[in-house]
Amino acid sequence: MDSGADSLQLRCGDCQETQLCGPANIDAHLRRAGMLRSEQTPEIEILHELLRAAAGAIVCSSCGSTGLLVEQPAEDDDEAWGGSRKCEGCRKPIPAERVAALPQVRYCAECQSASERGESLDDVEYCPRCGAVMEVRQTRGAGITRYVMACTECGR
Repeated sequence: MDSGADSLQLRCGDCQETQLCGPANIDAHLRRAGMLRSEQTPEIEILHELLRAAAGAIVCSSCGSTGLLVEQPAEDDDEAWGGSRKCEGCRKPIPAERVAALPQVRYCAECQSASERGESLDDVEYCPRCGAVMEVRQTRGAGITRYVMACTECGR
């Protein structure tokens, strides 16, 4: 399967930040927007059309503005322009050594091993304020340990 044909690029009109979205990221954006139910798994063409319809409500993870533009991804290699390829699972940069060893790699080592263990990469939660990946943090009070979801970027 050609990952380029399955991916779309989201671009912020204000800060010009771009994000390459593979099927897992598109699915996550649409679920947060309430456009997919948990039992639905539509074809990629339908996911693309739904993302285009929901783009006006998606929040930029860099500047926080609402409304992104949906584009076809550039054919250029990210590394040729001095950038690094981002993981389709967590959106963190994939190390250059990994890309050199595996030119068609789509996931960082952490997401790839999670995928191989059978864990779903779609279970990632994103901050409703800034769109960054959220993580589970411990809170303690009165002898009780609780776990809460917290944003890695804005701290919400």
